[in-house]
Amino acid sequence: MRVRASTALALAIALGALAAWRASCVLAGADIDTDAYAHHMIARAILSDPRDLAVHWVWLPLFHYLQVPLVALGGTMEAVRWTNLALAAALPVVLFLYVRRTARSEWSLLSTDATALVAALLAAVCPIAMQMGTTAQPEPLFALVILGVAIAFQEQRAGWTAALLAAAVMLRYEAWASLAVVGAWAATQRGRQRTWLTVAAPVAAILAWAALRRPVDGTWFAFLRQTKEFANDATHARFGVARDAAYYPVFVAWRVMGSALPLVPFGIVRTWRQQGARFVLVLAACLGFVSLSWITRSSLGLDRHFVCIVPLYATFAAQGVAAIADAIARWTHRATVARHVAAWLAIASLCGMCVQLDVWMGFWRASIVRGWPDRAATAAFVRAVPGEPTIFCDEATLEIPTGLSWRRFDRHWVDDPHTWDLIEDEARRRGVVYVATWRRKLVGHEGPGREIAFAMGASPESPSTTGFAVMRVER
Repeated sequence: MRVRASTALALAIALGALAAWRASCVLAGADIDTDAYAHHMIARAILSDPRDLAVHWVWLPLFHYLQVPLVALGGTMEAVRWTNLALAAALPVVLFLYVRRTARSEWSLLSTDATALVAALLAAVCPIAMQMGTTAQPEPLFALVILGVAIAFQEQRAGWTAALLAAAVMLRYEAWASLAVVGAWAATQRGRQRTWLTVAAPVAAILAWAALRRPVDGTWFAFLRQTKEFANDATHARFGVARDAAYYPVFVAWRVMGSALPLVPFGIVRTWRQQGARFVLVLAACLGFVSLSWITRSSLGLDRHFVCIVPLYATFAAQGVAAIADAIARWTHRATVARHVAAWLAIASLCGMCVQLDVWMGFWRASIVRGWPDRAATAAFVRAVPGEPTIFCDEATLEIPTGLSWRRFDRHWVDDPHTWDLIEDEARRRGVVYVATWRRKLVGHEGPGREIAFAMGASPESPSTTGFAVMRVER
């Protein structure tokens, strides 16, 4: 059955307007998400030394390697931001097509087009999904891939499930929980050899990465331990297990879904029945993973971890509207009344989310416009240094805004004593090098032939140890 022209037009107008909104944020200024710079810097570092796998730190590698051809061709982080703008628009379309194909009209005779449209629009106007669609972070890509996994798994497309899940487990750790769900299901499917392909491919990808990292880290899966150690050091708040367990399913969900959240409980059973148990379980596994990670303080509890779960909550809410309409139709025997109630519920939840989105994105765009004057000024100074000296820089938010080639940078940690031996060796060889980093990392390294050429963002209380600085080191 073809999609109604009015439904397709409504979806296209909404997604076009939201894409234009995201584009205005991209055009307003540089990305202000620090992790996005780190990911892009890693792609640049791969080109400098592909053998250094430690450069990936605790992150999984696929997003970095996907950016390598872009960097090699002279592309920048802005290209990643524009790509994410398109990916953020693609996800609601995929969700719409799947929900429309699997939804069924019941007592209220509510059309499948209507249910699918509400699900797609709720996913599209979710503030955190909109925000991440303006950055160079991996969340829009991962959300689209894991939604593809859920659909392929439900449709029993073993090849597609294997391929998409193998990619997902190399993008974000949440997919490892989805792999556990797929593996448990495969274990119950006796006599069907192809089901194991869905597990074998992603498991092989994980083991291959672990084997490659073992010589670098010294032990198997050390990057998992490093993730937990970093998060534990950065996060000290404790609220109790019950509150922590509800943090993502309720508190973060309320923050990013707002007026649509009350509809979610009414649609869980209907989504399970119509969109499928496997579809729900793959996405719910991601929710379970981020919740457990927060309980154990193995993550920072960021709102952006919810992006991959947005399609599930959006479907729950849309089906919640349908379930309420069906209940009214069943009790009153008046389908028209039920449809009117459903329309008002959908409109009210969407209007509420749009108000929330306007406030959220207003703050976000203002932050982009405000930007980082200290980093921009420091990067401009580095860009203007004469000749092509080597630049030692361990801060991605300084390196990338310079716009200089990845070949110009040495990314060793400046606060490592060994790095200063490298700096001196390079200065003797090239005559002069520059060190661009946080001012505090240069304290104690001043001396003959080492001049602080530029400092920016220093605090009046402690101007010698705060802000950024560039040091000129001569032979």
